[in-house]
Amino acid sequence: MPNILQLLAVIMAGVSVGIADSLIKRIALTGSFWSALKSPWMAVILLLILVQVSFFIFVFRRHWDLSIAGNIHIVFYSLTIILSGLLIFGEKISLTQGVGISLAMVGVVLMNI
Repeated sequence: MPNILQLLAVIMAGVSVGIADSLIKRIALTGSFWSALKSPWMAVILLLILVQVSFFIFVFRRHWDLSIAGNIHIVFYSLTIILSGLLIFGEKISLTQGVGISLAMVGVVLMNI
């Protein structure tokens, strides 16, 4: 079972890449492909992806299982993207999707017992 620092590192990895992907969507909607690539926000995006990689190096140096870390990462990445979609981009989720989100969170708890 991982310690709290490992768990927080994986959560932060998911959140950081989720924020990066939200920024990618934001700049992609404002112009052409090339203007998105040249956006000053691209430096922030690359930094956030580097943060995610750094968190995973930290976790794997402590011999945490890829299957557990990856699953927790994906759940928190998904939560970040869902919140971003709802709050920033005005997207909607259905009741079925909400149930799926809840089940994913239960899965994270079960994988850490």
